[in-house]
Amino acid sequence: MKTLIVYAHLLAACVAVGLLLIQDLALAKTRGGRLSDSAVRELTKAADIMFIALVLLWISGLALVLLGYLENPQQYLLNEKLWAKFTVVSVLTVNGIALHYFSFPRVISTRGLLGQPSVDQVLVALTGAVSSVSWLFACYLGIARPWNYAVDYSYVMFIYSGLLVCAFIVAGEVLRGMRKNQTQMTTLSERISEQLPVNASRKFD
Repeated sequence: MKTLIVYAHLLAACVAVGLLLIQDLALAKTRGGRLSDSAVRELTKAADIMFIALVLLWISGLALVLLGYLENPQQYLLNEKLWAKFTVVSVLTVNGIALHYFSFPRVISTRGLLGQPSVDQVLVALTGAVSSVSWLFACYLGIARPWNYAVDYSYVMFIYSGLLVCAFIVAGEVLRGMRKNQTQMTTLSERISEQLPVNASRKFD
């Protein structure tokens, strides 16, 4: 029974992380522009699957905690890595709600990400960074057996916080690059538009 629950737990995590990485790559290719209808459908489908995976992750995870407690009621809950993982998954869940109701509608809007207000762009980038780091770190905690009963809660959360800071910096640089690229494209389009009337008038001189 426990083996099946562990398998379901790992399967949910693998599916979610796989879809997460695919989504990140797909969004990076758009460079903050408007998504095609097919891309919106794919992202919507992926978001639904990730929601199911998150629910399964919670159910299977709580079941494993219950089984672990029943096997070793004196020591199991003293594992501080367990509480760190619970914290990370809780952050992941709250952030997932923010992604669903705030970030996702802005990403798939007809204006695209860069068509949104600057504050919204930053918040979308930050929620995306939190999602990526939290999913990957939660999976790592699931296999970090040497940390069981060996590391403090504060130590694990310090590493998690450091990874979040790094992810925020990367997300900020990616967003800055998107804005710079959009500015360059806009400037180029304006120059071409300015040259067209001039070239057309010369033909009639």
